[in-house]
Amino acid sequence: MEGNSTEKVEHKKYCPDCYKQFDSDIDNCPVDGTTLRGPDNDPLIGTVFADRYLIESVLGLGGMSIVYKAQHSLMSRTVAIKMLHRNLKEDTLALERFRLEAQAASSLNHQNVITVYDFGISPSGEPFFVMDCIEGEGLDALIERDGRVRCTDAIEIFKQICDGLEAAHKKGIIHRDLKPANVILMKREDGSRTVKLVDFGIAKLMPQGGKAQQQLTKTGEVFGSPLYMSPEQCLGRELDTRADIYALGCLMYETVSGTPPFVGDSYLETMNMHVDKHPKLISEKAPAAKVPAELEAAILCCLSKDAEIRFQSAGELRDVLSSISASWGGTRDHLATLPGGKAQHRYPPNAKKKVPFEQITVSIVAALFFFLIGFIALFPGAADDRGSSLDKLLWGMYLSEAGEELNNGHYEKAEKNFQESEKRARKFGDHKNRLLTTLRAKSVLYEKWEGHAEELEMTNNEITAIDTEHVKADYRRLLKLLDSFVVKTDSPVSRSSTMLKAEAEIPSFMSTSAKLYSKGLWLEQEELLKKAIDVETKLLGADSAIVAKLETKLAECYSAQRKFPQIRTLLTHALSVLEKHKHDDPSSAVRALNKLGQFDLDRGDYDNAEPELEKALKQARELNLKGDVLLICLRSYADVLQQTNRVPAGDALDREADMIEKKVPLDGN
Repeated sequence: MEGNSTEKVEHKKYCPDCYKQFDSDIDNCPVDGTTLRGPDNDPLIGTVFADRYLIESVLGLGGMSIVYKAQHSLMSRTVAIKMLHRNLKEDTLALERFRLEAQAASSLNHQNVITVYDFGISPSGEPFFVMDCIEGEGLDALIERDGRVRCTDAIEIFKQICDGLEAAHKKGIIHRDLKPANVILMKREDGSRTVKLVDFGIAKLMPQGGKAQQQLTKTGEVFGSPLYMSPEQCLGRELDTRADIYALGCLMYETVSGTPPFVGDSYLETMNMHVDKHPKLISEKAPAAKVPAELEAAILCCLSKDAEIRFQSAGELRDVLSSISASWGGTRDHLATLPGGKAQHRYPPNAKKKVPFEQITVSIVAALFFFLIGFIALFPGAADDRGSSLDKLLWGMYLSEAGEELNNGHYEKAEKNFQESEKRARKFGDHKNRLLTTLRAKSVLYEKWEGHAEELEMTNNEITAIDTEHVKADYRRLLKLLDSFVVKTDSPVSRSSTMLKAEAEIPSFMSTSAKLYSKGLWLEQEELLKKAIDVETKLLGADSAIVAKLETKLAECYSAQRKFPQIRTLLTHALSVLEKHKHDDPSSAVRALNKLGQFDLDRGDYDNAEPELEKALKQARELNLKGDVLLICLRSYADVLQQTNRVPAGDALDREADMIEKKVPLDGN
């Protein structure tokens, strides 16, 4: 649901044309004059929607949709129905975002994520989906009412958020708009809370690719709430699950301190602060909150500008939070916080104090406390990420401190902190991911620090070795994965499921192929691509755009190995396929044509190269393709002109390319 589920709008009115909300004392929209709707004249209230839902009231209203409370006429279940605004029903992008929200939420089945039961188009043409009607309070309302949340209560909320995020991330879903308003707190009978994550309206499904998905987040559109957006999100860069970790850090900071880490005078200023500024320590900003140092360290780790330094998963953060609460939760279970910030023992009314029993209790609690401290320090962690929670936390703290010292030019202090961080990273069984992060940051230090060329070379050599290990591991994993895509039955369901899984892994094949190429591991790249082409051809057919894109990568691999006889056949077939799919992805067809022309040019076949490269450039201009596609076409056609004694014309195209290169960074495709 959009925003706080308890923020009812029955006492407000809305405009059915512009969907703005207004107080109930006016009857017409001040913007367009349309008669406003409310509980007394909303045409859907009291009607049966989609043949089975009796609409009772309006629950919420957002920029894209309206949410109604309804009763399922056959199941006696109270639900919330989210409908796309009428004026957006013909908007392709709005429809696709709405569908993706339903798809994202419906693919999750977790107690800390709102449940979607139904999705479709009503007989009258309204796209809708049906979800939990949850009764609760938004975390934003709790913070506004109480100023901030006690750390003991806050950690329990944070752990459940982590559980919900982990479930979404495992399904390949990034929320991208995590904020207090999208965290709903439902009270249980015992007084504890159940957390529900809501509003996946701008969620991103990571496994999907292609033009349709990219158009939903095209350059220039930055989605999210500026108070909780990661630096990479503010810059419009590609996101992964660690963007949600940063947003959760902002949410945690605000929950325990009462204010977000960054608040500028405008959206733009706030976003710039996320990119450039470091948050104030909570102990300085809100000393009265008495936030324990270990919790503050965990929050600041989430707020690192560098995604590699943050917690790498919601599960990892949850485990640290559990360790923190366990380390002091046992001593606080019997304490009640007073308004003055002190604590007193909580006894039942008129109960007599029994000193011997209390002494026994204190002894047990103390023993448990020291046991838990030892557990935090010594627990080895999950099987695929060995290492104690304490070491992981200290690793992040030392690395963050090293970054601060490096930025301030204190190179010796930075080196000491890097060494401490590196020492802990070498203990972990996380496939050397944290060690790689530390070494990369350390190499920046040695690049800036004069007289440390030898240390820089040693560090870079180790980085290269670990990178190569990772690439080879990905290569072996993908080969095994391809074996699992072999369809063993003729069942349409089994085949369809396998096809979806295979398509979802295409970005991994492309990424790993590029890494193998950059490492000079061309034989491994060739084996991976040939096997992928064979499997995808059997699943999707030879005329699949996915197969064609894999063929262009294999052609590049053959070029690196000087296996020229096979290249033209691959590129010609890939081009013919991509031309058929040009309406979906015009840039891929233009790239393939340019690659074919460049191959002919490199072979000295000017008769074929010139018309191919000229056509590629013409299509890039006609289709108004920007960035590196136009740039590559300009460079290639300039090259053929210069090689055939038309230097001035070629130089003119190079100058045009120079201007583009100064303004538009390459995307590396």
